[in-house]
Amino acid sequence: MSWKKLADLPGQKVIGTYGSELWTLRDAKVWHQGRKLATADAASFEIFENQPFIARDACSIFHAWSRLPNIDRNSFRQLGIYWQDRSSIYFEYETSLKPLAGSDPMTFRDLGGGYGSDAQAAWYWGRRMKNCTRSRHLQVVPDNDLYASDGEQIYCDGKPLRGANPLRWRILNSGFSGDDQAIYYLERKLPRADPPSWQHIHGAWSRDRKHVFHMHLIEKNAVPECPDQPCAPSCGR
Repeated sequence: MSWKKLADLPGQKVIGTYGSELWTLRDAKVWHQGRKLATADAASFEIFENQPFIARDACSIFHAWSRLPNIDRNSFRQLGIYWQDRSSIYFEYETSLKPLAGSDPMTFRDLGGGYGSDAQAAWYWGRRMKNCTRSRHLQVVPDNDLYASDGEQIYCDGKPLRGANPLRWRILNSGFSGDDQAIYYLERKLPRADPPSWQHIHGAWSRDRKHVFHMHLIEKNAVPECPDQPCAPSCGR
């Protein structure tokens, strides 16, 4: 992706997915979604391709209507789902572009799947992973980027799988994973699950020799062969 000068685009405007004017030049001023950017320089104004809120002029970076004077305009660039300048890493939250506190742009890596790390810390979709103390070693699991590992812990959706053994842990299916001591549904451990006898039924349902589980919860009244209504008709035939 690259910067595109707004004045050079057809009609001097950018139309959004639902037909709204994201950016436009009108009366020698820059407008974003119907509101004028009073401080933007129209002659030099550029939008970042396929990014509805990121823009710049000759002096500053803008996010939607906000000018961001603390971001270094000349070194600002995209890094996967993150952004960086010479002094920090940034993440675009729902309504703002903010720096990741303490981030180091010299060592930061976008790992994919929302994960990122530098020499001191790791983040998941802009949220600091406080349990990750081996950020230099963090890597996304190749088969499923919902998961990552730093060699000592496994993470799902940015959260640690408590007690999981990285050397024996593996992805199973339908949100389940496990090692020889425990089974997990996403980041939650199934209580009292017996890994040797555990098996996936369908969807979020599973069982072992003693229990039926829905997601990470024991279903005390479920019949192992037919734990829920979608399954029940086929069992009665």
